[in-house]
Amino acid sequence: MRATLYRAAQGGILVLALASSLATSAADVSCPGGEADYPCRAEQGDTAAMYIVGREAYEQARQSGDFAEALRWARALSTQGQKNGERLLKMTYIQLGSGGHKDYVQAYLWLSEAAAGGADYLDHWRKRLLEKMSPEQAVEARRLAGG
Repeated sequence: MRATLYRAAQGGILVLALASSLATSAADVSCPGGEADYPCRAEQGDTAAMYIVGREAYEQARQSGDFAEALRWARALSTQGQKNGERLLKMTYIQLGSGGHKDYVQAYLWLSEAAAGGADYLDHWRKRLLEKMSPEQAVEARRLAGG
């Protein structure tokens, strides 16, 4: 019996769960089990699995330059009030503002949406990202963001 150690999204508590003793609901029956189980459980709303999948997407994005999937999971967790989701979201925003996303215009739009939603700290990162853009990209980004 393999023990799986993971950091649960609920309050950052460290949880040790035996794979065979994880609670399963009718919806979980179709999940394959083991580490391959995380994406399935994440899609079903398991916040711990959502964090694991989101964090993995974040790490992959740092290599690929595509933060869309990491942002999707971080937003989903954050809207549920999950602290790890909020941290993952901030980490993703910082990567976007640092020019980590391959599409600067899209990154600017995502940062602008979040800033319009009250994340004022992102203004600094939007400005930093604008400095990395070509003049044409900056004009396009501002136009699409509405300002």
